[in-house]
Amino acid sequence: MNNPEVIYANLTGDSEPFVTDSLCVNCELQGKTTILLTKIPMFSNIIIVSFDCEHCGYKNNEVQFGGEIKEKGIKLHLKVSEPKDLQRQIIRSEFCKALIPELEFEMPSNKKSSINTLEGFLQNIIDDLSHDQPIRKFTQVEVYDRIEYIVGKLKEFKDGQGLPFHWILEDPSGNSFIQDPNELQEDPQLKIQHYIRTIEELEAMGYKVQQIQQQQEVIANPIHQGTEQIQAGGQNFAQSIDDCVKDESINIPTPCNVCEEMGENKMCTVTIPHFKEILIMSFNCGFCGFKDTEVKATGEISKQGKIIELKFENENDLCRDVFKSDTAKLIIPDIELELGTGTLGGVYSNVEGLLEQILSRLRDNNPFVGDSADEDYKKKMEQIFQKLEEFKSGKSKFTLIIRDLVENSFIQNPYYPNEDNQVKITLFDRNPEDNDELGIDTMKTENYQN
Repeated sequence: MNNPEVIYANLTGDSEPFVTDSLCVNCELQGKTTILLTKIPMFSNIIIVSFDCEHCGYKNNEVQFGGEIKEKGIKLHLKVSEPKDLQRQIIRSEFCKALIPELEFEMPSNKKSSINTLEGFLQNIIDDLSHDQPIRKFTQVEVYDRIEYIVGKLKEFKDGQGLPFHWILEDPSGNSFIQDPNELQEDPQLKIQHYIRTIEELEAMGYKVQQIQQQQEVIANPIHQGTEQIQAGGQNFAQSIDDCVKDESINIPTPCNVCEEMGENKMCTVTIPHFKEILIMSFNCGFCGFKDTEVKATGEISKQGKIIELKFENENDLCRDVFKSDTAKLIIPDIELELGTGTLGGVYSNVEGLLEQILSRLRDNNPFVGDSADEDYKKKMEQIFQKLEEFKSGKSKFTLIIRDLVENSFIQNPYYPNEDNQVKITLFDRNPEDNDELGIDTMKTENYQN
């Protein structure tokens, strides 16, 4: 490589692996280890290691994460209801445990990351459990019977029988992933939850507990926080967000999730005309240079949800301001595209910028779109990318729908105070599933200490 700073290469068909001689742990002769350092956008840098011994035939494959852990842990809950779900690609990090609640089965983290299909993972579990069964049959009869039952059920699941069952991944590092076979629409069988790690989980991943506790004390202690005026209504959005929050903001020391050094999180409220206030949070780490921006709506949870439908007519519509909250789903029916709530997080931009983020999310941040992807799937995705490029450049008409579980999203009316004939707004009553997603049913608004 010409640039010595480039260590991890983009994963393409031209990526060249590094091959070295290694001792085989099975026959103790020399085998070959192939190492490929690559980038997968959603998982930062990864290291693929493959060992092969030509003398005894022993093989071993391993995936290691070369980048930082994610900001939060992740829980992936997949309902396997039909045989094709067994072909989903899965990335399981070294800190991830897997569960099958129907069998009361838990596979703990084993300090080894791997990429496989769900069918492949089930086969590996079957092989591991069956390995010592001939000995258990005579020494641990009860354990033998229990394992035989589990192995039998796993074989049924692997063959597509006895469905449905649930496959759950709990990963405090946030680096595990389950493939969505249809990236364009929300996956009804896969539920994703992000959570704050416990100190025990951080300690298990090798972090110093004392340092973590000190950082938490700094964050919880407001005495040392540089507090300025919070209200910043009527901000000029032609400026960068960093410039917006310099003079009128609240500054909170916050640990950087990349280098763990203390950075600064600036927050301010901004009023969107004819809508409401939004909260802008801008984090900057002066040590490693990491930056992050997040936008959230403020105020109470509305009694109803809102659907906003924009009929795109000409290039002027690309300049309309749009605020999509983190409780909103995006739909473009012209290309059968549906992005679930929270997919892009809170976004304040214009229509063109929103389309650019959708395109980036589908094209750049999908670890299973590449040279190894299914040809039909690649062809379909390329057609979608082409249509999104046409929408973004104003060459084709389309419909943009934002379905928000609360009334926190907004599309600008450039004709205000006159009526906007291109935008249709509909209020709807949330169903129990919507309330569960928002956590409304479990909120405690009285007697907090009980």
